[in-house]
Amino acid sequence: MSRILRRAFSAFPARAGPSTSSSTSSTIFPSAPSVASTSPKAVRRRRTETPPHKTVSASPLSDSDLYDLDTNKKFHFELEKDYQSLNASAIFENEDLTESEKRSLFLKGSAEWRSRVRGYAPRGKKSRHDFILGIMGGSRIEQQQQDEPSSSELEGRAAEGEEEGEVVDPSKQIVGQRIYLPNIQIRLMRNHVPEGESYDPYIATFRIPPSMTKNDLRSYLSAVYNMEVTFIRTDNYVGTVGRLRTGEIVKKGGPNQNYKRAVVGLKEPFHYPDDVEELYAQGLKNGQGDALGLARDEWLEQQYSLNISQEMRKRAMFKYYKGARWRSRTHANLGNTMREIMKRRTEREERVTEEVQRRWSAIAQEALGGKAAEGQPQAA
Repeated sequence: MSRILRRAFSAFPARAGPSTSSSTSSTIFPSAPSVASTSPKAVRRRRTETPPHKTVSASPLSDSDLYDLDTNKKFHFELEKDYQSLNASAIFENEDLTESEKRSLFLKGSAEWRSRVRGYAPRGKKSRHDFILGIMGGSRIEQQQQDEPSSSELEGRAAEGEEEGEVVDPSKQIVGQRIYLPNIQIRLMRNHVPEGESYDPYIATFRIPPSMTKNDLRSYLSAVYNMEVTFIRTDNYVGTVGRLRTGEIVKKGGPNQNYKRAVVGLKEPFHYPDDVEELYAQGLKNGQGDALGLARDEWLEQQYSLNISQEMRKRAMFKYYKGARWRSRTHANLGNTMREIMKRRTEREERVTEEVQRRWSAIAQEALGGKAAEGQPQAA
């Protein structure tokens, strides 16, 4: 697909619902199914050309069969090796956890580790395992043995009168730098909905500068809007170019410059306030009829006076644009309207003239036929 079409499709408005509804019982977080649907094209092509074994889950976050022990499904090799390494070197507070529950908590911890706000916190496999074990409710065996103080140490601390302070999780110690008057622009765009698919309310699309990274966007959304994200997909788009009179090819500025599109996974569904078609579809699906859609239409009219604004816009167009301008392909100006009225009036007068001539011709034919019949002698 060409870059022009891709850029146009990226800003298409959402189609009518009903939108997709995520099942939190079979996934780690509500936007987990969106991880598979928004995967890069190369990943989808590789999975199609070389599909994994039937016992291996291609997308663990959104595969509901992974939590059913009867299917005998496992993670892919690297993730399975990491899980077995963590499971062998840790003990859990809740000993009644089943294998499927452990795998579910392991996936949840891995997803939160990847979606955390980056800083100068400890990194590496050991810190990642500690973070995941904190969510799974366990601890490493060697760490527990090191953390357990001996009886002599406890007596020494009691004699010295030391108080146990609050333990701070090192993975959540974020060290950042304040930025004043940032020169970045982040725009919320409509999600691209492929034909034949439902609208996904658990993702949001942003247009960000090409120099902005996923970590920057995650930190921005967390600091400014206090919004936690589950995943981020990015792709770069090249802006249009033009040719000067001298023949030199240059990049156009303004809205035609290069940009980066970021698809962000959300923990709560998001719909635009003017997405009334979604409410109508949800009402029909749930058996509520048009109640939700009509209520939203009434609320929009009370808050924003959409009908009055549209009527005032039409009057302004009639007042300002008096010439015959068809660039917008609309009759919302006085010149185009009068031109169309005169055109239709001329067509109507021509049809009336043709009808009058046809009737007079029919009357004349009848009159000539009657005279010819009178002039003929009658048979004896």
